[in-house]
Amino acid sequence: MIVLEAENLCKTYRLGGSEIRALQGVSLSVEKGEFLAIMGPSGSGKSTLMHVLGFLDSADSGTIRLMGKEVGALGDEERAFLRNRIIGFIFQQFNLMPRSTALENVLLPLLYSDTASRKIRRPVEFLKQVGLGERMQHRPNELSGGQQQRVAIARALVNHPFVIFADEPTGNLDSVSGGEVMKIIRKLHEEGMTIILVTHDEHVALAAQRIIRMQDGRIVSEERKTSASKVSGSHEWDFSPDRLGRKNYSLREFQEHFVQAFRMILSNKLRSFLSLLGVLIGVACVITMLALGRGARESITEQLSRLG
Repeated sequence: MIVLEAENLCKTYRLGGSEIRALQGVSLSVEKGEFLAIMGPSGSGKSTLMHVLGFLDSADSGTIRLMGKEVGALGDEERAFLRNRIIGFIFQQFNLMPRSTALENVLLPLLYSDTASRKIRRPVEFLKQVGLGERMQHRPNELSGGQQQRVAIARALVNHPFVIFADEPTGNLDSVSGGEVMKIIRKLHEEGMTIILVTHDEHVALAAQRIIRMQDGRIVSEERKTSASKVSGSHEWDFSPDRLGRKNYSLREFQEHFVQAFRMILSNKLRSFLSLLGVLIGVACVITMLALGRGARESITEQLSRLG
């Protein structure tokens, strides 16, 4: 079964008066349970391809089909829906919220989903699965690079996605931490997860079943070592506009926004104080001007009434 299919994708960036053709007619398909590695030098278009396939960016032209349904023309809300429900991302820079604990970072995607299960049990299970059962209450600055990447992996898995996109998952890690992260990714693949990995490291790419090499926005070679893993069962997803556009806001989500805002205020006390002071001065000035205007109007009205 083909999970993701792209046909003749083109993407051009405009910088000043010049054009950079990041993708030039790229076509590929990814089977269910496959481990695909996309390789190429810097500027070859591999990261752009991952962003387009993962709905973080849109192509100028071409077709994208997800589980047989064309999704390339979806709007921002629909793309966000797909990213939250069926796609998991592992980024090179981790992209963790610095003021939240590891558990809160993993829990965050559940707050923006419409799934019935929002219990804390699922994030705890995934953190234990990646070996961070005793580090759940630590913030990112209290974790090593490898531990932060494992938190990012747990966050990518918490919504049970169909596809995992990994953009240079070992790029910012030492060899030991990188090996631990790749061990987790290989285990996910053995369990049937579909994985698309972007890397420039030959040793990392060797873990994949199929390796695609890119150059100047084109696929120049493809190497297949083994066939995709056999995965039992099939997934059907509703891509109707009503389903994709629906968003149910919950009290838990409102509380999370409030907590994050409160943490921002506490972590930047001077900036928060100056902002509050500016608001108070502004409000006081408006009230003063209104009072002066009203007083002047009453004074003039009284003088005119004396004149008859």
